[in-house]
Amino acid sequence: MHDNIDLSVIIVTWNSEKEIIVCLDSIIESVGSISYEIVIVDNNSFDNTLQLIQNFSKKKFFQHKLISNKENSGFTKGCNTGIKESSGKNILLLNPDTKILDFAPERLLFKLNSDDKNAAIAPQLLNEDGTIQISCRTFPGYFDMFCELSLLSLLLPKSKTFARWKMNYFSHDEQVRVDQPMAAALMVKKSVLDEIDNLDERYFMFFNDVDLCRKIYDKGYKIIFYPNAKIIHQKGVSIYKNRVRMIKLWNEDCLSYFRKYHYNFFLYNWLSISLKLSEYLRILLYKLKK
Repeated sequence: MHDNIDLSVIIVTWNSEKEIIVCLDSIIESVGSISYEIVIVDNNSFDNTLQLIQNFSKKKFFQHKLISNKENSGFTKGCNTGIKESSGKNILLLNPDTKILDFAPERLLFKLNSDDKNAAIAPQLLNEDGTIQISCRTFPGYFDMFCELSLLSLLLPKSKTFARWKMNYFSHDEQVRVDQPMAAALMVKKSVLDEIDNLDERYFMFFNDVDLCRKIYDKGYKIIFYPNAKIIHQKGVSIYKNRVRMIKLWNEDCLSYFRKYHYNFFLYNWLSISLKLSEYLRILLYKLKK
């Protein structure tokens, strides 16, 4: 164990051959003066992801662990595997479709540890063209899901009532305490993860970050959105590799979250039926576009 390591970067890969080397290279170039390791958990990729990582690690020396799963047991379980194999005092959950800019890990780490009540921190995410990516959300309730499914949130995107959940009204260019930033890049103190027992593995792919932040919030800690640190994120890369399955998984994980935190017989069943109807529609639209 290397308990003196400042940061463990956890990356879960699945057929990430087009993204992973840019991601790894950006970590090495932008990590700054902090001590770090990279823990990569591969969920049984069938492309060249593993070979590329192994070749890259021979060219550029960096402290890392590569865990190769024999089956795809889900993104959430992959994250937990990486966390358990890590040695850092802080954990950065990072998607392989990201590119770190301008010493973002160092900036996040110093800000995170500037206050004992800070438990997690997220950077400003940017699209590949440099525009700001909407990445913060409030914890969703049934009314938020109604607004989403009825498209009210789309019709009134700047409304703090009808578009409350996805926070399209927030500029994403100022430091603020938030409920839930996207876990494409989320730094959490290891001591807090130990306290809340890491991520909840009832979620296969989605809502694990919502649940994680909810557990942090319920313990009375703060989660900070910090735009002084910036990371480019190719939004949706993993999702579009198997779009139909991801639509179904999103619905299942959404229902798991509401069953855990907001169970109400009538509202839960309304949500379940509504999501199933939207699933058919979204899959149909996806197939028509192909």
